[in-house]
Order: sequence, then C-alpha cells, then structure tokens
Amino acid sequence: MRRVHSQQAFLRSVKEHPDALGLKCHAYRNLTEVAAKLADWADWATRTTRPTEQRIADDLGLALSTVKRWIRWLRERSFLGVVEAGTTVRFRRGNRCGLDDDGLGNRAAVWVLCVPAPELGGNDAHTDKTTTEPPSCTSRRGVQEGPTHAGEERSPSRRTHRIATTAEAAATPGTRKHALQIAQKIHDTSTTLRPLSPWYIRHLTRSFVAAGWSANDVLHALDHQPDGTAWTYTWTSRHQIRNVPGWVRFRLSAWLDEHGRPLPSKSQQLAAAAAQLRAEQDARRAQLEAQNARRAGGPLVRAARPSRSEVLAPAPVVAVPASGPSEAFRAARAALEAKRRQAGERRWDWIDRQAREVVESWPHLVEASPLVVEPGVMDEESERRRVSLARARMRARTARLYRQNDKSESTS
Repeated sequence: MRRVHSQQAFLRSVKEHPDALGLKCHAYRNLTEVAAKLADWADWATRTTRPTEQRIADDLGLALSTVKRWIRWLRERSFLGVVEAGTTVRFRRGNRCGLDDDGLGNRAAVWVLCVPAPELGGNDAHTDKTTTEPPSCTSRRGVQEGPTHAGEERSPSRRTHRIATTAEAAATPGTRKHALQIAQKIHDTSTTLRPLSPWYIRHLTRSFVAAGWSANDVLHALDHQPDGTAWTYTWTSRHQIRNVPGWVRFRLSAWLDEHGRPLPSKSQQLAAAAAQLRAEQDARRAQLEAQNARRAGGPLVRAARPSRSEVLAPAPVVAVPASGPSEAFRAARAALEAKRRQAGERRWDWIDRQAREVVESWPHLVEASPLVVEPGVMDEESERRRVSLARARMRARTARLYRQNDKSESTS
C-alpha cells in the first residue's frame, strides 16, 4: 500500500473497492461515513489521522462496536496503516502498569491514510520470454512439434451471434434486444446480481419481462413479497450467497400464480389503481352533474369546458350610452341594492336577537358601566345601557368575524 495524496482519492478508492460494492446498503453507508470522518480529521501534511473511535461514534450516531468493525475492515484491506496504537496509562509499556506517570495520559490511535497497491496479474509480470517451455522430452510427440508459442492465435468464440448490450436506442418492447437492455439495467443497478452476465439475467427474467415488467419491477420483486412485506436477509455481503441464480429464482417464484404466470408488477398495480381512481372520479362527476341538472329543472346537458384562450381572454367591455344608464339597468341596480339591504337587516336582526339572549342569560354584567348600580337595584336607564353595550360589542365581534371570513375566501 502507499500513502494517499488527497481526500477525494481516499474516499473514491474506498467506495469503489469490490468488497465494498458487495455490501448491503446500510453497511455501505456506515463504511463510507466512517471513512469520510477519518478523512475529515486527517492532517494532509503527514496523511495521518487520530480521532478516537468514541468520537467518531458520537459524531455519526453509530454504536462503538460498529465503528470498530469498519475501522478493522479498512485496516485489513490496506486503507489504514497503524502509526501508533491507542494506549492508556495503565496498559502502556514502561510505566509499570500505571504506577509511574509518564505525563502522556491516554493516547489515541494514529493511522495513516493509504490506498492499496494494484495487484499484478500473470500477464503483467516482466519477462523477456517469447515462447513457453516445451513439453517433457519423454513425450515423442512433444519433441517433434517443438515449443509452443505463447502468442498463437486462439480459436474463434463459440457465441458469435449475441446481441450487443449497448442501449443507444430504445428497442421495441417484446424483442430480445429490449429484454437484454432491461437485463443490462438490472446488472448495473444490483450489486447482488453483478456476478451474473446480462444474458443470464435475461434468461432468468424472460417470463416477467414478457409480461410487461420493467427493471425496477424486477428489483422490487427481489426485495419485497407480493403482499408488500420485505424479504428478510440473513447475510451481510453478497459473497455469502452461494447460488445467486437459485436465489433469484426463489425470490421471483413468489410472484408467480398457480399456473406459473407472473403476477401484476408494482408499476402495473399502481397504473391499475390510478385508472380505477380516474373512473370513480368520472362517475362521481357525472352523478353530481345529473343532480345539479335535476335541481335546476332543465335538461341534462354537459357543459363544455372553456378553452385556454377563452379563459385568458379579457372580459368584454359593455358600452354605456352617452345619455346615461337605461331604465333596465337602474331597475337591476335598485333590486340588487334592496336585496343587499334586506340581507343586512336580517343579519343585524339576528345579531340583536343574539345580544338579547346573552343579556338575559347574564344576571349581572361584569363590564364597567358609566353608572354604578348597587346589587339588587335595577332601573330602566341602567338596563338600557347594559343592553346597548352588549349589542355594540356583539355587533363589533360579528363584523370582525365577517371580515376575517371575507379575507380567507378572497385568498383561497
């Protein structure tokens, strides 16, 4: 391993490690958060970091055992190098189990941030040989044929008619290319199915794709049962699944009916529910229009919805004759004013009636009055003042409520 040169390179190497990509979502999140916290505390002059494990657990809201686990994971994969192990006064060497105070106190562990060195494969080894070793001399056939050249041409591949997985243009639904594009999307999204090839994933999901399933529907079926409950997991890494195709077949078999046909997927169920809701809304709207037509006493005629241009068009301007408003206009305005006056009178009559009821229900008013009336002494003047005061307060309260209602209606 070698020291990392930047924080971005350290985090990128941790996130792109093959073992990290095989973790479950919550484990991958905890790993990246612990690595980011170590990088935040790093001194980039020396590439070292020394936050305590308890400090990382408190900052991230994780358990101390979880932080220790992922730090051990980083150390085992050469992302952290130990510069100084964390020690306490009691267990530090050279102070006789804490009897001698060295003045250092408790020492936090110091790690150096590193990235694993790339592994050299068999083809990367430096060699100047152009031929391989010949077979054993005891084999007459090997001696006659001579040494085998390492760069000799290989036999052509048996599968030469495969469809490319490129998704430059959307394929026609129901075709093999469309199914392969869905399988490629599943392969790129799911880390569990990453070891399988897109062609193998297409083979495992061919009946579901033929039924109209999408890639997200297949991924949802791998994590949830048809009733919506999530599958339980007994593993923390995809490497613990010994048979990935069998695991996929078992999860998808729960979405088959008794005849072996795929059940409606999640997107199909949502689309059917939305269509049913729209149908119920249309039926309810037609029922309300029929009720309004019967109440009006006219024929059941569905009003045409105005177009956008008609809605946005300005209101027509009514020309008023130069001689002034006509008699019909004056009569209509007078009728409207009379109607408003009657409504106002009815409202104030109701307010007066409510005020009288309130006054009758109160044997003694607590409000301050210009006249001080002794208990038990009630004359006509004081009673009239009490009624006037209660009526004025009731009118003011009712007018305030009406103004508030008018403002709320105008804003809505």
